[in-house]
Amino acid sequence: MTLVSAKVRNIEYKDPVEEEWEKFQKEIKEETSTSAEIIAGEQEEATAERQIDEIDEQIRNWSRVLDLELKKEETKKKIQDVEMLDKEDDNESDNEVDIDEFLDWRAKKSFV
Repeated sequence: MTLVSAKVRNIEYKDPVEEEWEKFQKEIKEETSTSAEIIAGEQEEATAERQIDEIDEQIRNWSRVLDLELKKEETKKKIQDVEMLDKEDDNESDNEVDIDEFLDWRAKKSFV
């Protein structure tokens, strides 16, 4: 349709090239919007995966901390047990010295 025939028919004239350009721009905007949505979704997914990885790492680290705490408690208990045995050995050797003193009949005043 030409400009003259559009005026005669009293219809708004639209240049086909201009219409095609507007249609192209509209499609580009739609595709840009779709692309932005896809990128945003992928970024959210990547962020979620990274957070999950960080949480998993924190869980592993806490597990190691708890294991070390258990080992620390076990070591403390072993040290206490050894100290108790040493004290008992010291007490037994003191008792043996006292008993030996009483059994030594040649010592003066052994029963005093």
